[in-house]
Amino acid sequence: MDIIHYPSENGRNALIVFTGLGGSAKSGKYVKIAENATKNYNFHVYVVSVSDNCWANPQSVFEEAVNCVIEESAPEKIYIFGNSAGASLAVWYAYLYPQIKKVLAVNPVLNLNVHRTRNGVLNFLGEKMFVFIGKNDPSAPYFGLLPHKDNAVYNLLEGVEHFFSEKTDEFISLPNLLFTEQY
Repeated sequence: MDIIHYPSENGRNALIVFTGLGGSAKSGKYVKIAENATKNYNFHVYVVSVSDNCWANPQSVFEEAVNCVIEESAPEKIYIFGNSAGASLAVWYAYLYPQIKKVLAVNPVLNLNVHRTRNGVLNFLGEKMFVFIGKNDPSAPYFGLLPHKDNAVYNLLEGVEHFFSEKTDEFISLPNLLFTEQY
């Protein structure tokens, strides 16, 4: 598993960014997200490349990354930003760690395992779980299956498909929501 750490000089919290399936932690959009969170919010940032074989044991992929962050930085709070497959991992397993306070899952693969998705949302006891899906994403038809819960916020993004084609700046700005409490 490829994890790139962007250290914060004196930050006490961490943001873990999970890429999409086969995504690179070195991709420009993830680098920009990491630099923004480190510079503007004083968070340690860890960008995790989600491998193509993550579906073989998705829980261990998530746990390995989170345990690495906990061992290395001992953060007080952990925020998670996940995209596509990384978003699914975040929704499914964030509840396993009480240190995880906020999750932003963008275009999770809702049709992959509806039961695991519902279970993850219902068991998440953190401050807030955001699930944002592009209206043109293949998961949009499953949006209504997400369970209603006080600490869960769902949003369909107008004019957005799975890869945020021609909307890269919008994608890069999404994690700011975790820090600014707009919802």
